Amino acid sequence: MTRTAAASPAVYREHPIKILRYSAKNLWLLIFPLLRSLRFYPFSFQNLIDWGAGVWFDLLVALLILGIGTLRWHACIYYFDEVTIRSRSGILLQRVTEIPLERIASTVEEHPFYLRPLRAACLRISTAAGAMPDADMQLTLYLRDLHRLRQNIPVLQNGKSEEAAYHTPAWRTMLFSALFSSSFSGALYIATLFFQGGRITSDLLEQFQAQQLLEDATDRASTAFHGVPRIAVTIGIIILALWLISFGRNLLRYGRFKMRFGSEFISVHTGIITRRRYHLRDTAIIFPDLRQNLVMKIFGMVSLHIRCPGYGSRRDTLPVLIPLMRKKSSQPLLERLHAVPVMEHPKLHAKSNIKFFWSFVWPPVIGLCAIFPVRFFLLWLLPGVGAIIRFFSVMMIIPLVWLLCIRIVAMVSESVTMDDQHLQMHFCSWFTFHTITVNHARIVRTDIMQTPMQKQYGVCHLYITCNGPRQQRFKLTALPEKKVREILAMLEQGA
Repeated sequence: MTRTAAASPAVYREHPIKILRYSAKNLWLLIFPLLRSLRFYPFSFQNLIDWGAGVWFDLLVALLILGIGTLRWHACIYYFDEVTIRSRSGILLQRVTEIPLERIASTVEEHPFYLRPLRAACLRISTAAGAMPDADMQLTLYLRDLHRLRQNIPVLQNGKSEEAAYHTPAWRTMLFSALFSSSFSGALYIATLFFQGGRITSDLLEQFQAQQLLEDATDRASTAFHGVPRIAVTIGIIILALWLISFGRNLLRYGRFKMRFGSEFISVHTGIITRRRYHLRDTAIIFPDLRQNLVMKIFGMVSLHIRCPGYGSRRDTLPVLIPLMRKKSSQPLLERLHAVPVMEHPKLHAKSNIKFFWSFVWPPVIGLCAIFPVRFFLLWLLPGVGAIIRFFSVMMIIPLVWLLCIRIVAMVSESVTMDDQHLQMHFCSWFTFHTITVNHARIVRTDIMQTPMQKQYGVCHLYITCNGPRQQRFKLTALPEKKVREILAMLEQGA
């Protein structure tokens, strides 16, 4: 950014590449050149000459769009000192954002490959203010101005810590990407590409002859899988391709993973093509979250996630601190996060009542029971697509059986432990097991849900809500009501 004032504090502007972003918001003005061009339809050589005679109007609209973007860029400035960082935007209606440096919870430096030749980077600054998933301040900076910011913002200086960094081996990053990838997330990623650049994406698919490649792959697979309907093979190939897209995206995002603990801050470096540097204030971390799927639970592996404002707040990212490690190795890291790995002398311990197993297994059991009558009904109603119906019914059985196995394991492992300062929850949310250790002060709400039968046997569900940029309830199923009342009493005493 270029300095525009000699006064103290110095005033800076963002990188001029931001003009394109501001101009994009005024692309609706292109409707006027489009309406003018419709007059010459159908196009001919003479109509093309007539259109060229008035091309000055189209150029004027394009210059107007760029001019508005340039004015908005020129009106946006930021400045900082040893105490605060401020940004000002707007031409007629000005908006000033001021963030005290000591209130910064996290920062994210993004170095996309297309900004590196321009010596630019994106900086997002987040605080713990309210339920805002987006950053409180977003700037596109020259790298030299980012270096100036590092000299004044302590959280950005974490990379200078002398403590050794934790590097994740490449095979663990690949295994993490495989375990946390899915065809659903791959489909969402493709849908996002189509929405953001639909025409470009479709042109690329046409250029690579995606339809022809799919047909060739289906032909080859059909010869290997005799008796399997062709449509089933095609759908299977699409599902596998979407999973590979999700896997590749996760691998590029979480590759070259490195984490470092500082005296007050935590630094996380990740990314292969787009490099990201997260700087987190350790006191802003709300709680650590050890996540496992069933395979990881069998082999004693965990993925360490955290909840911190500005870190993993976007729905397409995971708040990963350590992608994959042994569960035993997580204990010293949890201690560094001011969490208790294992409560040696808990004041309260409660486990789910196995007698109410139906509270755990009802979603997959009902799903499995519904598949067969729905399958027979659809086969009777639509006999012409029987192969597709049979294929989808089998495909639905697989995840439901897997979910049933997970719920059975959760039924015997779900529990809550509590001492004077922390509440530790072991529970399952769909296909993922969680172990969350949260300080009493971070719990902002508790809810009890109880059916008449549960009331008769003294059992209830407990919902815990913690503060943070995006509130989320955690459910503990079929706990003894007496223990739950004791938990609420202890939380009230702590408050």
